[in-house]
Amino acid sequence: MKLRFISHLRSRANLRLILLVTGLSCLAFAFVFGAFSESVNSLHSKPIKVGVDTSEIHRFSSNQVNNEKLRYFTYLPNPVNDSMQVMFVMHGTDRNAMDYLDAWTDFAHSNNYLIVAPEFSELIKGETFDYQEGNVWNQHHAWNSKEEWAFSTIERIFSELKTNNALAVDSFLIFGHSAGAQFVHRMLLFMPEAHIKMAFAANAGWYTFPSQEEKFPYGIKLTAINDQTLVLTFNKKLFVLLGAADVKSEHLRETEKANKQGQTRVQRGTKFFKFSECKAKELNTEFNWTKLIIEHTGHNYILMSKEAQKLILEQK
Repeated sequence: MKLRFISHLRSRANLRLILLVTGLSCLAFAFVFGAFSESVNSLHSKPIKVGVDTSEIHRFSSNQVNNEKLRYFTYLPNPVNDSMQVMFVMHGTDRNAMDYLDAWTDFAHSNNYLIVAPEFSELIKGETFDYQEGNVWNQHHAWNSKEEWAFSTIERIFSELKTNNALAVDSFLIFGHSAGAQFVHRMLLFMPEAHIKMAFAANAGWYTFPSQEEKFPYGIKLTAINDQTLVLTFNKKLFVLLGAADVKSEHLRETEKANKQGQTRVQRGTKFFKFSECKAKELNTEFNWTKLIIEHTGHNYILMSKEAQKLILEQK
């Protein structure tokens, strides 16, 4: 009887030990899992600060192992209010998002705008598929799902900003210069349903023409873009801004198909605009695009930003 009692005590002690170890393991798992969940789901869950702030979002919406973080910089001149507007500014090939943000802070302060400058680091050095072409396909020219598009990332940033900062606005403006201008006009082509109120494509180096005769990225053949989506694209308010003195070939793509668009950025932008205008007439739809050639201005994102700012104020 005594031996059975001792054995019973030992069994109870072992049970307590097992329960203790199990409990500690669960706590440890919960802590680790919680930390992991926070790192994945709360990259920028806090409201942004007044002034300059930095936030992060996953570059792609899927939970892939290589789903890197993408930084975006913001400038908030005042606490968020019901009349505050949102402006995205898209950098060029130098990936200098903070410089682009600086070019818009005075405008933001004077006109109650929240400025957002995403920074798309190169996935593969020297390649243009990931940013300029919107990551609609990969380096092997295989199509990506829509949720992987760089264009979709802009929409997700806007959605997160609205949710986390109680923004009342339902649309945003977007400006891009050089590589950023390529991004902007292709976003209108591929995602005309995006919450874009007004867009500016300044000094793009080359374009995707709304032509079914040419394959992407120079045309829209074999893409999901069709006449119905083009109608939506042409109905968007887009300003194609071209610096009259932007005639140098530095950093200008010079492939055979790019050169067919023209020898300078001014020529290419003019030809893109005219082709698009003709396509809109063919579709018998409204064409809300405007082309402006800015005199005494070259490949300069600061001067082109100022021109876009003037146009925004004129639209009020």
